[in-house]
Amino acid sequence: MLTGCGSPPPNQAGTKDVEHPQIKVIEILDCNKLVHYVRPVYPKHAKQERIEGTVTLRARITKAGDLQDITVLKGNPILVPEAVRVAKQWRYTPCLIESKPVEVITTLDINFNLSQ
Repeated sequence: MLTGCGSPPPNQAGTKDVEHPQIKVIEILDCNKLVHYVRPVYPKHAKQERIEGTVTLRARITKAGDLQDITVLKGNPILVPEAVRVAKQWRYTPCLIESKPVEVITTLDINFNLSQ
């Protein structure tokens, strides 16, 4: 759920009072349910070296639910290529505002755990 409220900053001495629009959230967003998931394959070298960790990505979810503009925020370089490869295949339901699809920026955590 997206929530928020808008209120102008306090008027500073000697400045004109500027009118600021008030932000109202009047609907719960129907956003980004994962509908197509591809499981990452543990990189062979990482498995042999017993490397675990989380790769965090930032991506734009398009109006159609595809991931675009994927960038790596953090993660072990050995795990990153597989995380990006599978994320490119994931599909989401679009985010709707007033019943219209919009693009959103999201972060994704892809975990690599040897006990999985």
